[in-house]
Amino acid sequence: MPTNITSYVQGAWSDYIENISLDDVKIAIQETIQMDDEHGAFWVGIGDSEEYILKTHKDLIVIGIFEKSSEIKKQFNNLQEIENLYKILLSRNYNEVKQILQS
Repeated sequence: MPTNITSYVQGAWSDYIENISLDDVKIAIQETIQMDDEHGAFWVGIGDSEEYILKTHKDLIVIGIFEKSSEIKKQFNNLQEIENLYKILLSRNYNEVKQILQS
């Protein structure tokens, strides 16, 4: 992630948006659900000195990558749970994101 960008969304279909909002994430979720299995994923990176990444798959599996080495994987039940997770991530509450992924 370039140093002047604090957040981005990247889809497997190659769209890349910088300095994102929750609306950008909601659009990525909807586009991912409509994609075929090969392209059914997107990821969001956020951070200033450290990058925190959430990668969401079409099957509602989310993988969190924290501090360049720690990876947590969780199956979610619905899209609303995933939207809420991204809302927390965008508010930079990284500890709460980790807690949700570990629960």
